[in-house]
Amino acid sequence: MKTTHKIIIGNALEELQKIPDESVDLVFADPPYNMSKKRGLGWKYSKHITMQEEWDIFSKDDYLQFNQTWIKECLRVLKHGGSLWICGSFHNIYQVGFILQHIEDVKINNSIVWFKPNAQPNITCRMFTESTEHLIWASKNGNGKKWKFNYGLMKKMNEGKQMRNVWAIPLTPKSEKWAGPHPTQKPMELLRRIILACTDEGDTVLDPFLGSGTTSAVAKMLNRNSIGIEKEKKYLSIIKKRLEPPQRKIGEDVEVEVLA
Repeated sequence: MKTTHKIIIGNALEELQKIPDESVDLVFADPPYNMSKKRGLGWKYSKHITMQEEWDIFSKDDYLQFNQTWIKECLRVLKHGGSLWICGSFHNIYQVGFILQHIEDVKINNSIVWFKPNAQPNITCRMFTESTEHLIWASKNGNGKKWKFNYGLMKKMNEGKQMRNVWAIPLTPKSEKWAGPHPTQKPMELLRRIILACTDEGDTVLDPFLGSGTTSAVAKMLNRNSIGIEKEKKYLSIIKKRLEPPQRKIGEDVEVEVLA
């Protein structure tokens, strides 16, 4: 099956406006969490440093407006019956949920807890060690359409038992970071579950904060089409490498388009 993968380098708030209404089947968003510090904090027993990325720093008012704007645009381009997945931590997920609860025709189906068995230690030693992130799965209702959930496949993937809303998935392994570093790269298994749960082959997946390209790479692997928007041009080379790995040359079955 031929699939297409569009990579757009630009600001999500601007580029989303160029995507037609009701044109994608699934949106996965891993937005800025607004957790970065201008001066990172390190720990002598680990290479880990707290986030200090400029693209992840907002004032409280600006951050609320930012989240309201991109969520509204994502719902506009999402088909009725389509799914919106948003990843976050305690820094942002409550605000995201609050916004979604105040939008008509949006239903929150599940809150997923992503448990990281190999989470980084707490640097300050003044609170419990963060070992989870949270994902909100919402759907866009209307036009008589119901959200897609491939229940049977999820049950099969879970050894014949209903898949629960706590997912134990390790942090992104080094083997998935071969194309270059990114501070918030998500593991492919996380995206594999989401895409398989809510789409079929040939559907289109949108990621407005593409980062290192995990969503596009997994969509390609699973015979889905993808659209990815990434603000930081420095990550384009990583995304392209992941979509065109050395072991498999892009051929007639895959089309990659870069708009930079």
